[in-house]
Amino acid sequence: MTNLSRLLATLLAASALTICLGAQDAKLADDDGTPKEFKSLKYRLIGPAGGGRVSRAAGIPGDPTTYWAATASGGVWKSTDGGVTWKSVFDDQPVSSIGSLAIAPSNPNIVYVGSGEANIRGNVAAGNGIYKTVDAGKTWTHVWKQEGQIGTMVVHPSNPNVAFAAVLGRAFGPNPERGVYRTQDGGKTWEQVLKKDADTGASDIAMDPSNPAILFAGFWQARRTPWDLTSGGPGSGLYASRDGGDTWKQLKESGLPDGTWGKVGVAIAPSNGNRVYALIEAEKGGLFKSDDGGESWELASGNRAIRQRAWYYTTLTVHPTNQEEIWFPQVPMLRTIDGGKTLQYMKGFHHGDHHDLWIDPRNPKRMIAANDGGVDITLTAGETWFAPALPISQFYHLSVDTSVPYRIGGSIQDWGTAQGPSLNPRGRIGLADWWGVGGGEAGYVVSDWSDPNIVYAGEYLGIVTRHDRRSGESRNVSAWPDNPSGWGGESMKYRFQWTAPIHVSPHDAKVIYHGAQVIFRTSNGGQSWEAISPDLTRNDKSRQKWSGGPITGDNTGVETWGTVFTIAESPREKGLIWAGSDDGRVHVTRDAGRTWTDVTGGMAGAPRLGTVGVIEPSPFDAATAYVVIDNHRLDDTRPYLYVTTDYGQSWKPLHSRLPANEYLHVVREDPARRGQLYVGTERGVMFSTDGGIGWRPLKLNLPTVAVHDLAVKGDDLVVGTHGRSIYVLDDLQPVRDTTAAVLAADVHLFAVPDAFRWRTGDGNWASDYGSFPNPPLGASIYYLLKDKQKGEVKIDILDSSNRVVKALSSVPRVSDKSGDEADAEDLKKAALPVDAGVHRAVWDLTWEGARKIRDARIDTGDPINGPRAVPGAYTVRLTAAGKTLTAPLVVKGDPREAANQPELDAQLGFSLRVRDTISKVAGLVDGMRSVKEQLTARAKTLDARKSEAPVATLLAAGNAVIEKIDQLEAQLHNPKAEVTYDILAERGGARLYSRLSPLQMWSIDGDAAPTEGMKQVLAELEKEIAPLERDVQALLSKDVADINARAKALGLEFVIR
Repeated sequence: MTNLSRLLATLLAASALTICLGAQDAKLADDDGTPKEFKSLKYRLIGPAGGGRVSRAAGIPGDPTTYWAATASGGVWKSTDGGVTWKSVFDDQPVSSIGSLAIAPSNPNIVYVGSGEANIRGNVAAGNGIYKTVDAGKTWTHVWKQEGQIGTMVVHPSNPNVAFAAVLGRAFGPNPERGVYRTQDGGKTWEQVLKKDADTGASDIAMDPSNPAILFAGFWQARRTPWDLTSGGPGSGLYASRDGGDTWKQLKESGLPDGTWGKVGVAIAPSNGNRVYALIEAEKGGLFKSDDGGESWELASGNRAIRQRAWYYTTLTVHPTNQEEIWFPQVPMLRTIDGGKTLQYMKGFHHGDHHDLWIDPRNPKRMIAANDGGVDITLTAGETWFAPALPISQFYHLSVDTSVPYRIGGSIQDWGTAQGPSLNPRGRIGLADWWGVGGGEAGYVVSDWSDPNIVYAGEYLGIVTRHDRRSGESRNVSAWPDNPSGWGGESMKYRFQWTAPIHVSPHDAKVIYHGAQVIFRTSNGGQSWEAISPDLTRNDKSRQKWSGGPITGDNTGVETWGTVFTIAESPREKGLIWAGSDDGRVHVTRDAGRTWTDVTGGMAGAPRLGTVGVIEPSPFDAATAYVVIDNHRLDDTRPYLYVTTDYGQSWKPLHSRLPANEYLHVVREDPARRGQLYVGTERGVMFSTDGGIGWRPLKLNLPTVAVHDLAVKGDDLVVGTHGRSIYVLDDLQPVRDTTAAVLAADVHLFAVPDAFRWRTGDGNWASDYGSFPNPPLGASIYYLLKDKQKGEVKIDILDSSNRVVKALSSVPRVSDKSGDEADAEDLKKAALPVDAGVHRAVWDLTWEGARKIRDARIDTGDPINGPRAVPGAYTVRLTAAGKTLTAPLVVKGDPREAANQPELDAQLGFSLRVRDTISKVAGLVDGMRSVKEQLTARAKTLDARKSEAPVATLLAAGNAVIEKIDQLEAQLHNPKAEVTYDILAERGGARLYSRLSPLQMWSIDGDAAPTEGMKQVLAELEKEIAPLERDVQALLSKDVADINARAKALGLEFVIR
């Protein structure tokens, strides 16, 4: 049977499942298409919250609590506590790239958002129009739909229905919808009031707040291709309107620069509408100012510092009360206080590469800056700044290592490399848990799988570093350590792309591959490299020129074209290496690079010059590989995904059922389930269970965001986003195993993965904000309910002796009202879900805790916390829908160290003994309280007869029993304590209950047998309990029997139970 035949057979077998699931989808699909049975599954954000590119930021005049931020690819964020904490308010919208936002001055609840960042880096993402909220971000309306970039918006100072948008348009192709747009009806309709041509869009717009009929707009002719950036041309210019946008006049000469212009930024001094500034990219450009409303101009500053890399910056903000003070968001933040004559470099920011600055017109000391690292806020006019934590990192690629717990690494746009834990046994995952590992902002981060302390990381211009986590050393081990910065590709000996690939051989961890136009290989940690391939690109010299112009050049590696963009060696066959180029070629070698075969030709419909973004060799079959091609940088946003089952001799497209205009970044095959594929798209994650025939979204709680990389690590799906940091979908079993048969069953219990008994220690000091949760530490138990259950859903954990270790239920546990417990709402949340669909229950690897005394106070410990289960075999028993299902569960010790099983067994035995002793004390108290409550209630019924001597004698006997109960209870715990600290204040201090509770807590700490001291204390406490137990039993038998006998003699129904 041929490889293709085998694949077809597999796919045909899976097609029945696809058809059946498709029928289910019609009934169970959410609005976004994610199967409803998965609605309770959640991605877990793990950070880092180090920040990322913010294109615009603003506040509300006079309101020091509220700020807004528009991010380059992470949506819209808002703070309502002065910028300390932030919340994303745009997650459910179908776009994540935001170029502009404008708050209505007359009603701050109204905000317009222009999607599509206009700082057109090579990684820029397109927007899809304009959004509006009228309730401060709670809900949004998509008021104008158009693909492209919108860099600036302004709103009329007194009429929030009037707004203007500077629409740059698409970065990678022509479109006639560019220009200035106006709405006069709150966004219901938009009119193109100023346009130039299909290659020129509006770069900026400014409105005079004192006379909103006056507007200025900058126009910019710009285009990106994978090999070039053009900034400037005959379309660029400066325009003015003096009738609210009805008519416009282009401003020329009169002091403005001659020749070709590039990007144009504009600003009007809020304190003087006649003072207008224009920041112009031109050969003789710079800052120009007008003191007559734009009729005439003069050069205020030609300083290169305010116009460097003009296509990425060219913004300015004028102080609200001082027309001579202008701020220039640039590589550094710059300021002039004399109209441009001199410049000051402003300090104190946590990051550079600034894009926007907002100054509160009512309190100019308060500002917020937007930059490539997030936002910075000052309340002191720039003397000091603080930067909040924002999880908006733009990862290019990610990798997972072989550490336990495993670490996730990657390169972050304009931040550098980062590697952090998927799980932190000591507490939440905070920013301090992420480390730089050499390299830089671009490229790959990969670890030596035989020694994960060794990390290789890339940077643009072909830089590779080798980092040793043990020593912290990073050293350059580049194959060609030259500096071609500012060169065109044709001048380079080796052409390295911005994110040049680095790949570790799955067969030999010392073999590392790196891609230029050829593939380099090292087997000695980068000490020496050899080229193992010829040029694997089209080597089109016409597309290897110096990039930029006609005014400003830009050559950093982004525009270096004709490079190997991805490398992957088959995990099934050593020496079988795939290579994909950014100019559309796929090659394969089966002899470790001695000979290469171009296998591009069989990809029907593939774009000729598309970027081969990722090649995924199948973990099951050496002949099978999947290829993603991304062509959006040539203005084609369609997805392209292919599979070969014969080493590239033929290819089959797998993209026909993917969303038509949602290009792909990555594909991965699940190593635990053949044919189960995951793709990262420009807007999220999709998956296929049948080798790519059918596709469904796996959105869940993932915000709309570009997913640039994915990794399947064990049972986890790791998601590297370009704008929202890293997410992990813990436990893929339900996604892998939800078949038609599972969906048809009334109840299903999924296989339970092994659980690790992590040693957590005392935890770290990470606050909730800016740090992120671990997966639940324990055993994750997934079950599926076909229908909502009316009866109880119950899960029992049984040990090897069939003892119930822990019982979980859909019936909320009743609070003991001890003052130390969660409230009723928390207890309700902890109950097992009963709704239809897949659910996760978590056993925390502890036994049931002790029985507690209701309303009792304890100053140390909490008896409800039971002993930790020891490593070994357990059984999960699920009871639901009238059925009982079981599954095995293995609990393993902390993988970081060897467990001492005899000590753990001794610890468990002792702590269970303490637990049972506490439960005994609680049982004694409960028994006596029951008698006391009954005696009190029956006494009330005899109140009218208390003058009768026999009745009075009976009541006196009852009161004597109550008094004895109070005396006994006071020896077992501290019943007079109303709050915990009453125990410390009460004469005699802690009683038995409050002495046993800390002993239980101490006995379950750590992983060791009980100390001799613990044993001796428990023995002493048991001796103290024994006579009290005898007294209680005597009371419950003799004294109660005597009461009942007296009552019976009087002919009364007075039985105390």
